[in-house]
Amino acid sequence: MKHIICLIFLIFIFENIKAQDNLPKLLSLSDAERIAKEYNTVFKKGLSKISFAEGKYLSGVSPQMPEVSLSYDFVPNGTGLGNYEERSIEINQNIEFPLKTIYKGEHLNSGIELIKAENELDGLNVLNDVRKAYIILLEKKAMIKIAEENLAVAEEFKSKSTIRFNLGEATNLEKLTSEVQYAQAINNLELLKNQYKIALQDLLLNIGIRVENTNYNPELTDSLYYQPFNENIESVVTKTLNYSPTLMLYKLKKSASHINKKIAVSSYLPDFRVGYKSQSINGVNDYYGINLGISVPLWFMFDQKGKVKEANAEIKLSETELESVNLNVVSSVNKAFLNLKNSEKQLLLFTSTLSPEAEEIFRVANATFKTGEISYLEFLQAKQTMISIKESYITALKDYNLNLIELEKVIGKKLYKN
Repeated sequence: MKHIICLIFLIFIFENIKAQDNLPKLLSLSDAERIAKEYNTVFKKGLSKISFAEGKYLSGVSPQMPEVSLSYDFVPNGTGLGNYEERSIEINQNIEFPLKTIYKGEHLNSGIELIKAENELDGLNVLNDVRKAYIILLEKKAMIKIAEENLAVAEEFKSKSTIRFNLGEATNLEKLTSEVQYAQAINNLELLKNQYKIALQDLLLNIGIRVENTNYNPELTDSLYYQPFNENIESVVTKTLNYSPTLMLYKLKKSASHINKKIAVSSYLPDFRVGYKSQSINGVNDYYGINLGISVPLWFMFDQKGKVKEANAEIKLSETELESVNLNVVSSVNKAFLNLKNSEKQLLLFTSTLSPEAEEIFRVANATFKTGEISYLEFLQAKQTMISIKESYITALKDYNLNLIELEKVIGKKLYKN
């Protein structure tokens, strides 16, 4: 029994190692999107929905099954069926008016197109979540690098402050402050590393990768960068009206409502029934019969009229919904555009003014501190200013990229390649 348990345990470990080996060691944003399309359940469910709708289309346009009946009549009591006087074999087929079948096919086909549009919208949302998660992960990675630089500086000056204090060149306050700053730098670095792990799990969840090993940590091959956005609002709105999957979905719903109106009007048309009968009477098999039938919309004041009224209401509702969605989409793209331009202004302020000035302040403070012209606290203030500006720049860069992704989401189209 112990050997069996050990064997099962080894198999489990082997499978986990094998699965871990199959995970990508290098992960770019384009790789993350590609993997998401393969593994995320939203895409898998989308394919199943299309297959379901296609099957529904085939069954919906299929003719009704013919009805075959066999009857024995005038069989004397106490005898077998072979003593019949009359036997009938009958085949009946109900035939729908051709226009009804055509309109029904259009309706079912529009259902397929609606599902495709819904899948496109759901897939777009998944990919945008993947992009956002990847950008946030890049931000955490950049913040960790800054925190590591800060820790190195804090460690260096803690050591120097201790030496200066032992030589009587520094105050106890300076020594204690350097120790506190060093402890804070360690804590901040650990906090960022934990945030990175959480952000990584969010990314893997959106991609659709199941990871049992929490030590999995792919190397990100992309980095945060600024790509100027030069399009004007008119161009962006035009693209949105052309590409928005949300608008496309509601346009298809409006089109489907008009098809439903056709189906409702076609309910006034009759259906047909065709039948053939072969009869045997008293052993003579030379009898046959044919029957023809037609359905009469006798109660059109209730049934058909009600269907048409319902279809007209559906058309008006779909038109109102499309108008409302159109306004919301245009409003959303305007907001996304303004958010992007505002974040771009903030980013340019850092690159043109704040970052260079903070680096110059730190450079001067570092040089004057080494020559004893300023105290450690003054140097610490300059260092904290530079670190704060670096962190704020990374945050601004992240916000710009997230706002760009949000704008692409509203438009329904990627504006730049990865």
